[in-house]
Amino acid sequence: MKKCGGSTFNHWLDTLTFDERTHALAGCKGYSVVDFRPDSVGTMQEMVIPSLAKAVFHWSDVVHSHGPLRMYAPDDTFCLTMLRDPVQRLISQFLDFRRLRSIDIVNSPAAVQECVEDSRHLPLRDFLEKHGQRGGRRYLDNYMTRALVAGRIGNLIDDTIDADRLCEAALLSLEKDYDLVGLTEHLDLSRNAMCSMVGLPPARQIPTINITRSVFQNDKELRGARDILKSLTRVDRVVYDRARQLFDRRHRLAAQSYEIDMFESHHAARLLAEARGSVSDGATRYSVRAPIVGSGYHGRDGGGMASCAVWTGPDTRTTLYMPTPANMPLSLIVWIRGYVDARQRDQLRVRVDGRSVPHYFGVADDYADVLTVDTYSTRDFIRLEIDLDETLESGDPGTEFHDARERGFAFDSYGWRPL
Repeated sequence: MKKCGGSTFNHWLDTLTFDERTHALAGCKGYSVVDFRPDSVGTMQEMVIPSLAKAVFHWSDVVHSHGPLRMYAPDDTFCLTMLRDPVQRLISQFLDFRRLRSIDIVNSPAAVQECVEDSRHLPLRDFLEKHGQRGGRRYLDNYMTRALVAGRIGNLIDDTIDADRLCEAALLSLEKDYDLVGLTEHLDLSRNAMCSMVGLPPARQIPTINITRSVFQNDKELRGARDILKSLTRVDRVVYDRARQLFDRRHRLAAQSYEIDMFESHHAARLLAEARGSVSDGATRYSVRAPIVGSGYHGRDGGGMASCAVWTGPDTRTTLYMPTPANMPLSLIVWIRGYVDARQRDQLRVRVDGRSVPHYFGVADDYADVLTVDTYSTRDFIRLEIDLDETLESGDPGTEFHDARERGFAFDSYGWRPL
């Protein structure tokens, strides 16, 4: 759902499948699942094209969208959504409008363009009074309730319907339509709940992106808008409270207790048996354009391109799993493109299956380093952990070269070679 942590969650989800099997790339092939068309009074409406909505699930293993696609998902699809405290979501939506530039909305409906323009000079209360029941209603008036119901009935939902009439259907959607209803306020815990359900490595700190930070804490502008904020979130509050109850009842315990030993004993061998490597100078090599089994890295940079790579971070520990022959001496290898700062190279420490091991660096064309570890595994898979003392931002804030992500080193592949 819009402004509920989707950007952060989606970049991680994309790393769970092949680079070319993500919805973002499928959407770049000249097809749009959501069409904009005028209704009877001349305003622009978002309309899902059913044939393309069904087809995209055949193009992609991971599909994420603000469009109401839930009703088009095949029966065996794992479906999840994220909810957020309604007032915080609404404030975040307003601030998101305010940060957008004119070039960002050139192809957006007129109502969205007007919201963006007005957000720059109108106080929060005046903005909500003007747009909360007009063209911006779908984003501002109990948005989560409307989005849940739209996921059930698609294009039939009318933004002019009073949200109170949609409450029962939205609550039913929470109960029936999603395998996991996560909470933005517990993003890491929500992600770990999913990991426990589908058999992925336990989640650690998730790299957050597209953060719209609130400037309204204890602010006069916020206090002056409290009554209208309450009105525009009254039904969302009911829905959100139910979502919290469901999360506590269904997922919290599993999310809190799911640890690495559970993954390795119940899921790792099955999941890693699906990994497919290629041969490179006698080494079995796994590309980051394929599914990555591990944690402690940001989403792909340069997805869809030959230059695709992954940065470690924001956690200082990166974990990579890969299938290996049991009871055979081998060298683990990570092909490193570069570091945020040269001093991070000397900070590297390596563990294999929980034990500290020495490492050394090799050379290869187009790479800063080839990290190599001589080791031995008694299992048919191995856990490689790489620790740094720090992960860092880069560039000067406010410039085009600034990257606010806390990062370590970039790599594009990893694997092993028999000794």
